[in-house]
Amino acid sequence: MSLRKKFIYLAALLMDMGTSSITLGATAFANKLGASSLVIGAMAAVNRLLYAIFCQVFGKLSDRISRKRIIQIACLSFSLLYLFIPFCKELKQLVILFPLTGIILSAVWPALEAWVGERGDRRTLIKRVRTFNLSWSGGLMIGYISGGYIYGLNVFAPFYLASAAALCAVASITIQPNPRNRETGQQDDVSPQSDAAPGQLAAKYRYLSWVAVFTTYLTLGIMRYIFQKLIYDMGMEPRVFGRLMMCQTGAQFLMFFILGSTERWHYKFAPLVAFQVLGSIGFLSVWLTNSLGLWVIGLVAIGFNTGMTYFSSIYYSLCGDVDLGSNAGRHETIIHSGVFFSTIIGGVLADYIGLKSPYIFCAIVMLVGLPVQLFILRKGRFTNSIR
Repeated sequence: MSLRKKFIYLAALLMDMGTSSITLGATAFANKLGASSLVIGAMAAVNRLLYAIFCQVFGKLSDRISRKRIIQIACLSFSLLYLFIPFCKELKQLVILFPLTGIILSAVWPALEAWVGERGDRRTLIKRVRTFNLSWSGGLMIGYISGGYIYGLNVFAPFYLASAAALCAVASITIQPNPRNRETGQQDDVSPQSDAAPGQLAAKYRYLSWVAVFTTYLTLGIMRYIFQKLIYDMGMEPRVFGRLMMCQTGAQFLMFFILGSTERWHYKFAPLVAFQVLGSIGFLSVWLTNSLGLWVIGLVAIGFNTGMTYFSSIYYSLCGDVDLGSNAGRHETIIHSGVFFSTIIGGVLADYIGLKSPYIFCAIVMLVGLPVQLFILRKGRFTNSIR
């Protein structure tokens, strides 16, 4: 792949770097305009809900019109939106503008993922997915790390950084050659023990991984949005939360690299089960103990599971020859639906049962999803793919 074509991955890094860097800035700006915790939470929830809904719309649309054009327009709109948000003088203006981010980003990610999927045949798909995952997760880490320091310089600096990053993403997309139909002459290197057609087998594991990634992000949303409250109430420094989440994100990043380097996990149910059980144990460590060392181990386990289920979901979503945008849209909708519901469920459990109750809920949810996946696997003639 030429250097020019590799710049598509830079767009993924830049967009996630921008969105993650404004996490602190958006909350602080809302506080400055007099927003209550309820209003801030509602803004975030509406943002997430709009993203989940419109991923379906723009994912299907990108299968019919130019993916490149959709991404260009969306990234430019994102840049302009965050350039103008600092000029909001009233809370109602921010309440209206901020959720629009969800709609704009729903036009970026399904189209970008589908474009990555169709830039070659299936033999190289795993490498393209690995590079894409490493790019966006790297941008996420850079944004989280830099966001706090940039906010310290100026309250509006994270917004300007996000705007500039999106503008650079437009440039990196503009220099790309126009998308072409993916090559359909190659077939997946499936196990010789399976008599299933590659497309059918990929569809089976697509549904399996979608269930797995939904339960993963249903629990991960609680970890991202509720865990900080537990740390605060235990008298720990706020920076402890950042370090613990870096353990989770770092483990996820490492898992992306490993999974993108081997095909041994393809069309095998056992690895998917093993890492979900590992994630459940990770949540149990938070529920059962107050040991920071055990929490670190637990967060690493959760990160490994997140990497496994996310990589599986996006890989199997892009294995087909048609409707890549629709499948990528479903992948994104499933993930962010899980995060949306987790913020509601986690808050209710923490307020009415106990601050640690969300984590036993997470451990149970991870395990409850396994029988559903087993039912999907055994349905039809794919039972022989378990090993």
